[in-house]
Amino acid sequence: MAVLQAHVSFRVLDALGVIASLPIPFTQDDTVTLADLATFVNTLAPLVDGVTDAEIVGIDIVLTDPLPGGLKTAPVAGSEVERVGLFNFSQNAIKYKYGIPIPALKQTLIVNGRINLAASAVTAFVAGVTGAIGANVWTSTAYNELLGLVDALISFRKHRRAETRRSFEV
Repeated sequence: MAVLQAHVSFRVLDALGVIASLPIPFTQDDTVTLADLATFVNTLAPLVDGVTDAEIVGIDIVLTDPLPGGLKTAPVAGSEVERVGLFNFSQNAIKYKYGIPIPALKQTLIVNGRINLAASAVTAFVAGVTGAIGANVWTSTAYNELLGLVDALISFRKHRRAETRRSFEV
């Protein structure tokens, strides 16, 4: 039996309209179910509410277990999170697309200014999103199942504030 490391993050809103987060780390064994986690959070939320004047407006559960092996150990030179590959998927029951933005899209996946949809990394990603992984199914934020890739495009999302805080001149 392994131990899961995670934290519950409560988003709280004060009277001035400012939202802050209140993370609470915890551990549980790996046999825990989603229902067990929901029970834990539903028990914890009233306790937090009892000690804050702010309104709880959201709760997130974040697993902080070690990353799986085989991932990059450093960013690729020249990668920028502002360059985004936006993959738009059709949804079950509605006509609107749902986009999944991929920050720092691999430069090798861009051919003639477009995302190469035939690249093995792209086809594997699309298959993972549109197919079930175990009992889990990817959905939109409205919980509509994602059915198939509609289109993909290159986009840019500003991260100037973070970039200026981290940039320096040599």
